[in-house]
Amino acid sequence: MSLWIVYLIAAAVLMIIELLTGFVATFCVAVGCVIAAVLDFMGLGIEAQLIGLAAGVIVAFILFAPLINHLRKKHNVHREEYNSNMNALIGREVFVTQSIPDGGGVGRVTVDGDSWQAVSNSGDAIELGARVRVTGYDSIILTVKPVI
Repeated sequence: MSLWIVYLIAAAVLMIIELLTGFVATFCVAVGCVIAAVLDFMGLGIEAQLIGLAAGVIVAFILFAPLINHLRKKHNVHREEYNSNMNALIGREVFVTQSIPDGGGVGRVTVDGDSWQAVSNSGDAIELGARVRVTGYDSIILTVKPVI
């Protein structure tokens, strides 16, 4: 099998990965593979092919990465509104599963089946079973306040 066919197969696989993941670098490497395939088809040696591949990746990254990132931001205008990880817990109403003692003591709350350590934002005690709202976090300890 000719090397240019291998380059084109690699480019096709990378484009499929690009479509599935949206990772700009895979697109840039696919462009480099196409350039290397053209150079091999023209009969140039492996050194020229590797230089073409590297140059193609660099040029594609310089040209296409800002454009693709701009388009991605344009079509996900409200993406900042979606919280993930710990920030997604803020504002959630949950129940205390282990009472929270006063004076900054640590108790526990359950969020979506996961048990988290929690402290009261006011330092007051919160009883077992009380409904609370997550107001923040410090490392893996949630800060909560009673829901009235």
